Amino acid sequence: MNKSGLLIRLAIVIGFASVAIGFLSSQLFYRVTFNQEVAIAEQNIGSLYKTIATTAATAAYLVEKDLAQEVVDGLATNEVVLNARIQFENVEVVNNKNTFIEPITFPIQSLFEAGKSIGTLVIAPNIEYIEEKAKQLALDNSKAMIIQAFVVTIVAICVAFFLITQPMINIAHALHNTVPGESNRLSVPDFHQNSELGGLVRDVNILLDKTEQQFSSERKLRQEIEALEKRFRMLFENSLSPIILMEPRGNILLFNIAFETTLEKLGLQLKKSFGPFLENIFAEPEKLLGTVKLAFANDEIATGEFKLNTSKDSASVWVQVVVTSIVNEDLHEYYQITLHDISKRKKELESLAYQANFDKLTKLYNRQGLEKEIEVFTEQERPFCLALIDLNWFKRINDIYGHESGDEILIFVADRIKKTLRPQDFGGRWGGDEFVLLLDGADEATTKDIVARLVQRISKPYFLRKFNQNVTVGASIGAAFYPDNGRKLQEIINLADQAMYDVKNVKESAHKNSLKFAHEINVQ
Repeated sequence: MNKSGLLIRLAIVIGFASVAIGFLSSQLFYRVTFNQEVAIAEQNIGSLYKTIATTAATAAYLVEKDLAQEVVDGLATNEVVLNARIQFENVEVVNNKNTFIEPITFPIQSLFEAGKSIGTLVIAPNIEYIEEKAKQLALDNSKAMIIQAFVVTIVAICVAFFLITQPMINIAHALHNTVPGESNRLSVPDFHQNSELGGLVRDVNILLDKTEQQFSSERKLRQEIEALEKRFRMLFENSLSPIILMEPRGNILLFNIAFETTLEKLGLQLKKSFGPFLENIFAEPEKLLGTVKLAFANDEIATGEFKLNTSKDSASVWVQVVVTSIVNEDLHEYYQITLHDISKRKKELESLAYQANFDKLTKLYNRQGLEKEIEVFTEQERPFCLALIDLNWFKRINDIYGHESGDEILIFVADRIKKTLRPQDFGGRWGGDEFVLLLDGADEATTKDIVARLVQRISKPYFLRKFNQNVTVGASIGAAFYPDNGRKLQEIINLADQAMYDVKNVKESAHKNSLKFAHEINVQ
C-alpha cells in the first residue's frame, strides 16, 4: 500500500483527531463524573438523614442512648458514611473512632415543637470511598469514550474509504488507463450522481470529449499535411529542374534527384558545398554573383541565363537560374536555387541565328550575316576591303549539267574561299553565284594577293562524277575600301558592285579573270 496514499493519510488524520478528542473528552468527562458522584454521595447522606431523622429525634427526646447508638451504627453501615455521631443534652453517641473529615452536621428537630432543635447529628462522609467510586466510574466512562472514539474512527475511515477514497482510487485508475483521443470515458461512482466526485467525473469526461475532438481535428490536419508533404516531396523529387536549398555560406541542406543528374552530366561529384550560389559549377561565376547581388540589393528575385562549367569534349549546358531568399520564423536566411535547363532552347536559338546569318548550301555567311559583320567594322571604324565575286561561265554549267551540278560548283568555290581567307577575314555568299570577301585591314597589295590565290584555286578544273566531265569556272571581282572609298556601308557595297560589273562586261571569250578596284585600278 502506498504510504502517501489518500486513505493512509486520512486514517492518520482521523486517528490523531479521534485520540485527541477522546483524550480531552475523557478528561472532561472524568472531572464531570467525579463531581457528579461526590454530589450524589452528599445527596445520599441527606437521604439517610431524612430516613433516620424521626428515630434520632425520638432518641433525643427520650434521652435513649441505646436507641441513638442504633441510629449511628445503622448509619455507619452505609458505604458512603465513614462515621456518625449524635449529641443531645449531655449525651454523645459515636459509631467508631474514625476521624471526622469534612463532616456534615444535621439538626435533630423536636417531634412536638416545630423548629426546635433538641440535638445534632454529625455524619462524616467516606471521602476515600466516594472518590474511589467516582474515579472508577469516571475511568470506566473514559474507557468507553476512548473505545467509542476508536469505533467512530474505524467507522469514519471505512465510510471515507467506501464513499470517498475507493471511488477516487477507481477514478484515478480509470483516468490512468484512459488514452486521450479515444472513446473510453469514466463511470460515475455509485452514490455520487449528485456529489462533487460525480461532478468531477462529468467534467473530466467533458474534457476528454474536447480532447478527442481536438485530437481528431489535429489527426485530420496531420493527415492533410502529410498528404500535402507527400505531394510536395513527389513534385520536389520528380522535378526535372534541379532545386537546391542552401545556407548563405554555400552549405547545401536539401536537393533533388535532378541536381544529382546535372552534376553527373558535368562530371562532378556531390559534395557539401559548391561555393555561394553554386558558383563553382558555372563557367562565369562572377556574372552569376553580380546578377544575384544586384537583384537582392533591389529586394528582387535573382534570375539569369548562365552557362555551366563543362569539359571541352562535352556539349554546352545552359541553365536559367532563379535564386530566392527565404527567411524562416527564427529569422535564419536560406537560399532556394532552381536551375532550368535551357540548352535545347539555346541550341535552337543558335541554330536559328545560324540559319539567319549563314547560307545553308555553302555554310558561308549569307548577305544578312555579312551586312552585320560589315556594320560592326564600320561602327568600330576598322579599315577593310569589300570584294564582290561573280562566277564566270557558271550559268552555262548550270544549264547543261543541272542544278545539282551547279550546287557542287558553288560548294567547291565556297571551300576554296574558306581555304584562302586569313583567320581575321570573312567570306560569304551574296546570292546566286555571287560571293563576298570581307578583308580586315587589307590594302590593295594584300587584296591582290588574296584574290590572285583565290582565282587560281577557283579556275582549276572541277570533275563532275555524275557526268564524268571536267568543268571550269572563272571569277569577276570588284573591290572597294573603307574608309578610303566611302564611310557608309551602302556606298562601299555599291562601289564594289559597280567595279565587279565593269569587269564582268569584259568579253568572256577572252577567258581572263580580272580584279577592278573602285578607284579604277585594273589588274589583268
